[in-house]
Amino acid sequence: MLPTPTTALLAGRRPFRRPPAVPAADPAVRAYLNEQLAATTGLLEQLRRAAASEALAGERTTLLRVRREVGADRAALRAAMRRLGAPTDWTVLGASWLSARAGRLLPLLHRVPALQRATGVVAGALPAQPARAGVVEGLLVLEGVLGDLHRRAVAARLLDELAATGPADRGSPLRGLAERARAQREEVEAAHRRCAAPLLRR
Repeated sequence: MLPTPTTALLAGRRPFRRPPAVPAADPAVRAYLNEQLAATTGLLEQLRRAAASEALAGERTTLLRVRREVGADRAALRAAMRRLGAPTDWTVLGASWLSARAGRLLPLLHRVPALQRATGVVAGALPAQPARAGVVEGLLVLEGVLGDLHRRAVAARLLDELAATGPADRGSPLRGLAERARAQREEVEAAHRRCAAPLLRR
């Protein structure tokens, strides 16, 4: 009996084997990883707003580049979470996204008194130096970004260690995350120094 085309096609092929299931991560590890994912999502929104700010137009290229790098690191974190058996908690992620969107005006409300003092709009005085108010606004925006970048750089060291406990550490998407986070923070710190230069001139 001649073999059928299907039999001939399957001859010599190895049977399909499902990859071994990744054991679920410890609940505390899952919670921590999801909090870091949510924090990175919030940082991306903050960088987007900073790059769109007219006060930081001169630093837009730097801020957009850092945002792209943070976005790639966020994708790496999600890949590492899958390797570690830590599924995405969409409730935490959604709450963080809504918080970032809802809080868009809050930093501006905090900055209003400082911007008024920078322009001379106090007790009915006429605006004196609107350009310097833009400098102050840009500095305050960058300092908010730097706060989140510093937190991320600290957490990245722990994430590197957590990834080392998972399978196939050599191929972990989080390898080098701490170094990248430090470099991103230094880039924004350099932008902050450049923006501060007008305030240091006599």
